[in-house]
Amino acid sequence: MKNNIQSLLKRDLEIIPLAAYFIFYFLYLLFDRILEMTDYAVLVKPIIIPIIAFLYLTNKNSKRTVLNILLLVLIFISDNSTLLEIRSFYVYATILYMLSVYILFYYGLTDIKYFYKNALYRKKLGIVLLTIFGIVLLYWFFTYKPIEKAAEKFIVFQYLIVFLLLFILSLFNFIQQKSKKTKYLFLTILCIFLSELCFSIHRYYNGHVVFKYLICLVEVPVYYFLLKYLLKRDKELIEQ
Repeated sequence: MKNNIQSLLKRDLEIIPLAAYFIFYFLYLLFDRILEMTDYAVLVKPIIIPIIAFLYLTNKNSKRTVLNILLLVLIFISDNSTLLEIRSFYVYATILYMLSVYILFYYGLTDIKYFYKNALYRKKLGIVLLTIFGIVLLYWFFTYKPIEKAAEKFIVFQYLIVFLLLFILSLFNFIQQKSKKTKYLFLTILCIFLSELCFSIHRYYNGHVVFKYLICLVEVPVYYFLLKYLLKRDKELIEQ
């Protein structure tokens, strides 16, 4: 009896927050992308990442690593800072997005068997990527003024380069390994890519209204796939 109650509680701790995630994310996209009621979107969006963080921290397969938690924090700050609609915040939000993409790129590289089995190589790889990110940031800081349009374009361009490399890497890992872990990373990046593509077509090229609804379809599961990837990755590390 006691075991049944505990199993039900554990199941509810996963199902209820997961259902809440999909509901709140759909409401955010409905208010922000379809109805264009940003005042309501601001109320809903800050709830999304904390739900994912809760699901990650309470899962039995979670290692609760500092880097995973940092990734979720970076996404939360960058996601919600854009809701303030302060132009100067956009470039800093993009920098945080870029850093989160660097972390995922690091994960994607270390998912390759050559790096996966060697802790020393993984550490060196992390140092190299952190150094590259630092150089890019320092170059931006000393070359541009943050309020300049050119400064924002530079950061966006750097973000796109790393994101496209991550997209190619995640596809390569998925084709080569065909594991659940690589599948979830690829689906995460694919959803982000398709969402940005649909948004750009609708916003900048006067695309059909159907693109508004496609955004909702492809963007809603993005953080769910990210959660699954982090948990699958943690599980493999635990079983090593």
